[in-house]
Amino acid sequence: MRARASKDGLTVRVIAGTHATLLAFDLADERRAGCLGFSIERTDVGTGDRRWLPNSLRFMSDPNPEWVTTARAPLQKFRWGDYTTEPGRLYRYRVVARYGTPAEILAQGVIAERPGGFDAIPGGVSLELRTEDNRSEATSIFFNRGAAASQAYVSKFGDNDPDDIPEALTWLSRGLEEGLVAFIAKADGPDFALHGCIYEFEKPTPIKALIQAQKRGAEVHIVYHARNGGKTAEENRHAIESLGVEFPTTPRTQGSAIMHNKYLVLLRKDAAGALKPIAVWTGGTNWTEGGIYGQLNVGHAVYDTAVAERYEAGFQVLAQDLSIDATQAKNDLITPTPLNRAAVQHGTTPLFSPQNGLGMIDLYADICKTAKVLMISAPFALHETIRAVLQSPTDGAMRFMLADKEGSYGEKGNIDRLNADPGNMAAVAKPFEGIKLTDFQKRKLDRDRLMMDEGFHHAGIHIHSKIILADPFGADPVLITGSANFSTNSTVANDSNVLVFRGDTAVADVYVADFMRMFEHYWFRSRKDEKLAANQVFALKDTDAWSERYFTPGTRDQRDRLAFLGLIT
Repeated sequence: MRARASKDGLTVRVIAGTHATLLAFDLADERRAGCLGFSIERTDVGTGDRRWLPNSLRFMSDPNPEWVTTARAPLQKFRWGDYTTEPGRLYRYRVVARYGTPAEILAQGVIAERPGGFDAIPGGVSLELRTEDNRSEATSIFFNRGAAASQAYVSKFGDNDPDDIPEALTWLSRGLEEGLVAFIAKADGPDFALHGCIYEFEKPTPIKALIQAQKRGAEVHIVYHARNGGKTAEENRHAIESLGVEFPTTPRTQGSAIMHNKYLVLLRKDAAGALKPIAVWTGGTNWTEGGIYGQLNVGHAVYDTAVAERYEAGFQVLAQDLSIDATQAKNDLITPTPLNRAAVQHGTTPLFSPQNGLGMIDLYADICKTAKVLMISAPFALHETIRAVLQSPTDGAMRFMLADKEGSYGEKGNIDRLNADPGNMAAVAKPFEGIKLTDFQKRKLDRDRLMMDEGFHHAGIHIHSKIILADPFGADPVLITGSANFSTNSTVANDSNVLVFRGDTAVADVYVADFMRMFEHYWFRSRKDEKLAANQVFALKDTDAWSERYFTPGTRDQRDRLAFLGLIT
């Protein structure tokens, strides 16, 4: 959901996902002089809870550096992320431009931080909006917390191993596993069926949920990866045997290099008693502890019969365990690939691989090329056609790129060349070492790596979501999300899938809010390391000079400000 309001030269734009909300600000030229930043108050309208959002920086004159809010340490930037919202709740945000000396702002902020002291900082722009609800069929999207939540984890649970704290595992999942189990629970009797293609059919919780669905009378049938090489097939068979699975399971033994799907189709009987697809759960989340608790992942349920019918057709193909040539031919008919972005229909379009050619890669590249604002996350190396687009001059566009390792961008040094363009912000996942959460996630991911047929290429993967999001702040966003990587092998050799959403602003809002949560975590970490190396001080500026770069034409900060205001189109 989106909202915008202006008053006295201050403009505020808010974009709400489910667990994350983005705020963008703008100041008229005559209001910039003397402004030392922005304070943000948030009210949960339902509960009445009021709070000042926190800031990680402070004025050097602040005597209490342990915990500061934007009341006493205003934000000296033109956007911010609130990553503590809950789905489907009504929030009121009040943003106040702050003027005066640091001492005056600090004194006023200390009063405002006291119980009942909010009105000590008057004025500003207020607006209300409701976060998107992942319990709604239109936005049934579940991002976990993953490694990007390390500081919040330590603050909440201390430096302790999540394996020893059940509540911590639930917190890391953040509704991802729970959403999957709830989807399975919709098959609540003999009028339903669940047909799935699951790469790593291992984690007991969702498998037990399928067993319960069968006990309720639902039909259940799973295709799982069973190619020789690696230990995935062995682990899948072990889970089937040890958990007492009695519903049909079909090993995918030939055809693709990897049966890389992670989807479930929900079917329901019509009036004539025939099972009809009604919804699908998909995304890039493997059914492992590493997939749920370690990597940054997303699960997405789509309640669209036309989309579900395509996935059911794909399931029927894979259940036959056909050769790769036969599978490619079937996929080309079930999900033909649009030639370019303009050819993508409004709504939701599924695409399946393996395909006979690189049409999917060409489509991805064209979407990246035509985007004025682009977000992309990739766990593995991007195809050279996509890299060529990203390495081209931005020409006024703004690109946010997040990869698991520098090699995803190509040869060593490419990330520095990308960031030399003011329209690019490219980051890589750098875990916070020395805490038990990182050790826990490394343990889970190393275990997954040993099981996988992707071998050492999967070592230490923290960014596992595969996302291309073009022009999320406009009226016609395009989103690509799913299990397929943006590579040749994924396109022509692996069983995999993506969904292409066009024009769905609610879905785009959820993805852009959580993408920026992931991106900001790793971008800030990389910038922090650079500043530490240069002995730069982390503190707020005492004058209004901080804002100059946001209004200087051609700078990265100016483009960033305009992008989040929705002014780059």
